[in-house]
Amino acid sequence: MRTLPVVALVVLVGAAPAFADLSPEEVAAIQTEQAKATQAIDDKYAGKGKLSASDLRAMSKEKAAAERAVLDGRGVKPGEWVKASARLSAEDRATVEATKKALSAKEAAAKKSGDAKAGPKDVSIDQGGEVNEAAEMDKKLGLGADKK
Repeated sequence: MRTLPVVALVVLVGAAPAFADLSPEEVAAIQTEQAKATQAIDDKYAGKGKLSASDLRAMSKEKAAAERAVLDGRGVKPGEWVKASARLSAEDRATVEATKKALSAKEAAAKKSGDAKAGPKDVSIDQGGEVNEAAEMDKKLGLGADKK
């Protein structure tokens, strides 16, 4: 009778790491998505200048909700995320950083090609109309370089 709880405990302890198995590539993708989500919130509050305590609290709650939404979208529980990111070896951390750099380079290239596909932007060049208007007004008023 006593062996059944012990066996159940061993099975649960042995299975626990399997739940938190995330590859370094998955960790990098999640971190990148979370960074984008929190950056959007930072941008939202950036124009407000100095934030009050209630604004800081609201911003913090929005960031936490955005990070949880990314985890939920990937089907990862917050506890699993903490365990998986805490158990990364040095090699895995290096892989995560390399993957994040590759993802950001890929996004930059996609953005650049998207801008190139949009075609050249129309640029209007002002030929200094204000100076000409000022000179014309001076001539009308009888002011100018020809008068001494």
